[in-house]
Amino acid sequence: MEDESRLLAENAALKKKIAYLEAVIEAHHVAKFEDNVNRLKLSVRTGFKQISSELSVMEHDPKNAERVMDLVDFVQHYADELQQFIYKK
Repeated sequence: MEDESRLLAENAALKKKIAYLEAVIEAHHVAKFEDNVNRLKLSVRTGFKQISSELSVMEHDPKNAERVMDLVDFVQHYADELQQFIYKK
């Protein structure tokens, strides 16, 4: 009987440790995801600032308008790809 009580107590302690470790792992993944999202935002913002200064002094040329539309399409493609990660219930 005493062994059974001890085993139940050990089992409960192990379950508690497992729950704690699962929470730590989940928090780590969330933190890493947030870090990656923030890095991506910073990279996009930096790239856009660099190109927008060039675009603002760009001469009027139909080919430039085509290049800008290509860039818009490129960005839209990746925005559409990001949509796949929105999980709908």
